[in-house]
Amino acid sequence: MSAPHHSRPAVLDLFAGAGGLGLGLTWAGFRVQAANEYEPVFAATYALNHSETAVVAGDVLDPTVRAALLAAAQGVDLVAGGPPCQGFSTVGKKDEDDPRNKLFYAFLEIVGALKPRAVLFENVSGFRRMYGGRAFQALYRGLEDLGYPALHCDILNAVEYGVPQSRQRTFVVAFRENAAFRFPAPTHGEPDKLFRAKPPLTLDEALSDLPAVRSGESSDRYRSPPQNDYQAFMRTGAGETLTEHDGPWHGERLLAVLAQVPPGGTILDVPENLRPRSCFANTYARLWADRPSTTITRNFGTPSSSRCIHPRADRGLTTREGARLQSFPDSYQFTGTRIRKNLQIGNAVPPLLARALGQEIFRALVDT
Repeated sequence: MSAPHHSRPAVLDLFAGAGGLGLGLTWAGFRVQAANEYEPVFAATYALNHSETAVVAGDVLDPTVRAALLAAAQGVDLVAGGPPCQGFSTVGKKDEDDPRNKLFYAFLEIVGALKPRAVLFENVSGFRRMYGGRAFQALYRGLEDLGYPALHCDILNAVEYGVPQSRQRTFVVAFRENAAFRFPAPTHGEPDKLFRAKPPLTLDEALSDLPAVRSGESSDRYRSPPQNDYQAFMRTGAGETLTEHDGPWHGERLLAVLAQVPPGGTILDVPENLRPRSCFANTYARLWADRPSTTITRNFGTPSSSRCIHPRADRGLTTREGARLQSFPDSYQFTGTRIRKNLQIGNAVPPLLARALGQEIFRALVDT
């Protein structure tokens, strides 16, 4: 039986995307009270899967949207999100004047207006060094000025927390009061490393219960019952019907190229007469069945993008395979076209990574 609403710390999820961070925080014991997302299709996905959340769609820079969001988020314990930080490359002292940074400062303004007990900021793995450290310094100073002196920063890799994918992100966690917070200890890792209980999940371990489909084929039936705990968890609440498992369609010329790519191989393994006229050396690359996936991008159905060719089938990944590798459960529904669905999945914080981090923030808030 779930805890009553008032006993669960409340969250505002900003720049929320399809809801990977929000889902993980929910699994960790939080209640996502409100969320904001600019893209209407992404916001629709969030609302579809988070029925207890007030989803305010639209531009957070719009005064009407901002007012509605602040009204919906009153009393939250945690403000979380990953605003883009493109403008800190500008030379000079007035970085805050760069229009590309308005969303970054909007994040801080909302924190200042709501005064939550804690703040969770996420960004790319190189965030601390970005633009000579100017973006990180702006965040550090901004949070300190708002009354958050206790700031913690680390880079976490999703593969160390049960996600079958290597994916690094920077997380900054700050508290209004001193809190006994620590970043989550890894639960998965190479066997020779200490304090890691389990080996990383491989692509096969994540996907082996899904049926084999070729380019242009689809299936709505599972291949087998769950083969391991991860698959069982992914299928919780999903029923018997498999969704979003449609093999991307590729033309004959591309299929001839893919047939030449060995496990772990790239376009450089393809005979020169079959190669596209222009391509990067690391494209048309096949994944390994016995390793975790490399980082999933928004174009994981497109072989000419980063490494995303299925280990055995000559095609890019299906939407469901991409969702599995990000740790979205099979019951999670995505709205929009295939391209838009894949974009939502590829941009997301893996829910299992968010859960691991959320559990430590939850513990710190409850103990403070």
